[in-house]
Amino acid sequence: MQQDAEKPTVLLLINDLIFETKIRSTAQTLGVTINTIRSAGDMADAITATSPSLIIIDLNTGGDALRAVERAHCCNPRPAVLAYVSHVDATLAAQAGEAGADRVLPRSRFNQELPQILARLRPGPPKSPT
Repeated sequence: MQQDAEKPTVLLLINDLIFETKIRSTAQTLGVTINTIRSAGDMADAITATSPSLIIIDLNTGGDALRAVERAHCCNPRPAVLAYVSHVDATLAAQAGEAGADRVLPRSRFNQELPQILARLRPGPPKSPT
């Protein structure tokens, strides 16, 4: 997992390759690095290796997505955790919030807000000394 020190980094837990491609494309346009993992078991090592600004978790990836939310708390400083889920999975969304996700969105809203979410990660212009 190689990263550019100038670019913000996002750690992405997802198994949907088509949606991953969309996320990567949006991130590339905005100058954000995406590092993908496929299971919660990889979370701690990936956080340590990449020092992400944000962790995005697709709660519909399978049985260990909630465990991934919990494992995101393993490191200091703790990155923000954003989870998304099918709009019909209200119970899973609530469980993700209880597990420690900072924000849980329906997949359609996440898809709509993705450019703004990633754009907020970019550092602002350098400030001039006063």
